[in-house]
Amino acid sequence: MAALEQYLPAAKQIISALFSLLLPFLGIGLSETGVKAPAEDTVRIMSFNVRDGEFDREEIVPQVIADYLPDSVGLQECEGTWFLTLKAYLPDYEIIGVGRLFGTPLVGESTAIMYRKDKYRLVDWGTFWLSETPHIASKGWDAKYHRTCTWAILENRETSERYAHVNTHLDNQGAEARTKGLELIKEKAASFDMPVVVTGDFNFPKGSDLYKQLVADGLTDSSAIAKAADSGCTAHGYNGTVSGDPIDFILVNDKITDVKSYNIMREKYNDRYVSDHYPIYADMVF
Repeated sequence: MAALEQYLPAAKQIISALFSLLLPFLGIGLSETGVKAPAEDTVRIMSFNVRDGEFDREEIVPQVIADYLPDSVGLQECEGTWFLTLKAYLPDYEIIGVGRLFGTPLVGESTAIMYRKDKYRLVDWGTFWLSETPHIASKGWDAKYHRTCTWAILENRETSERYAHVNTHLDNQGAEARTKGLELIKEKAASFDMPVVVTGDFNFPKGSDLYKQLVADGLTDSSAIAKAADSGCTAHGYNGTVSGDPIDFILVNDKITDVKSYNIMREKYNDRYVSDHYPIYADMVF
């Protein structure tokens, strides 16, 4: 019985994921709401912790992406159910990523990336683990959970211009895991000779020592250079808190210097918060 129990969470995810595949055939779709699309000359990057294990928001989470129309969005806690639900609800987007437990898309949370497939061609992508063995599914240092980083190189279909999107979720308990994992993420971001955006739930606040490490040596917080920027917390636990420091960030490398705005999306959908984290997005020019 004990051996069986260890597989129950994965089985539950797979069953829920199979249900999400049926959504288009059940006639379930997004409602018509006011689209808040970016200006034509800007690129919109979003970071969105969708909160795993809570499938009762299956319509309002994709609605946010449909309304705000990011060019690419870094997702955190995107388990198999969310992976296929978002794919079903958002046919104009492609989603890439693998589950953190075994390196498969449907089992375990992923740091998936979604991108507008009408506008961009996927050149290359991959996922590595924040551990001593980054190329195999593994838990690193003192981390409580397996943690991953997913990256993608996207090419504009019209202009052939490329950018790299790096997306991650650092551990919530392991201090060494956050420090060492951050080193791996920054090393990967520095490996691209093109505009780079880094998104994620970093599980440390703005102004902390790790935050100072994050924004040193090549990366800049988009909120710090945006011509207009929101401020306040990003993880609110469904209580709508505004005050405090963010733990979710959108970073840019030195090839991106024109950030028009940085925004914290605190809007409710159907009188509900879309997650326990506010989605954030930044509009920029490459």
